[in-house]
Amino acid sequence: MNIVIDVGNNYIKIGAFSGGKLQWTKTYSRLHDVLQAVQAEKPVHVFISSVRNQTDFSALETVTQVHFLNKHTRLPIDIDYETPHTLGTDRIAAAVGAATLFPGCNNLFFDLGTCLTHGFINTKAVFEGGSISPGVEMRFKALAHFTEKLPLVKAEKEPPLTGKSTSGSIMSGVLNGIQFEIEGFIEAYQNKYTPINVLLTGGNASLFEKRLKEPIFVIAELNLIGLNRILNYNV
Repeated sequence: MNIVIDVGNNYIKIGAFSGGKLQWTKTYSRLHDVLQAVQAEKPVHVFISSVRNQTDFSALETVTQVHFLNKHTRLPIDIDYETPHTLGTDRIAAAVGAATLFPGCNNLFFDLGTCLTHGFINTKAVFEGGSISPGVEMRFKALAHFTEKLPLVKAEKEPPLTGKSTSGSIMSGVLNGIQFEIEGFIEAYQNKYTPINVLLTGGNASLFEKRLKEPIFVIAELNLIGLNRILNYNV
């Protein structure tokens, strides 16, 4: 069994793979719980991607082989990016996940987590880059933090088009704004690359999966699938 660990800004998601198939996933907020869960499984390999500067996984090295996704890791895709040393491992994992699920296709993927990112990987499995902008909670918090009177609002699945209150106006601006941002990117890519798959992942994907006009694939485990592919490519 392989276990892959995706360390995000707020949560840590782990997935167990056997025979190339995902068996289960779990999400934690505390590293201690992750270590306990992994140690109990006794996996053959552990593969870790982290967007945090320092996360100590040394305890796992006493029970199994631990590998980290970094700039020295061999990848089953090519990277066409001007600053590859700054490319987040989460974006690499998502790109590989997209190429694994839809090989030989143009794939446009959006990760709705702490940040809203999109990436594009072409039919030749070349990751060409994408965009990074504030995510849902970051936008809500920024409005409350950088103003005197605007309240902190929590996301709802059905924001109004026309806000009739300050909270409703914030809800409309943030959620509709993200929706239109995503749809704008989709349209721009469709005009340039046809056909193209559109994939959604990340903790806030559920807020938008039914609101986007274009057919999309919602794949919560996209990064985990990519990490397992990279692990198998290297061991």
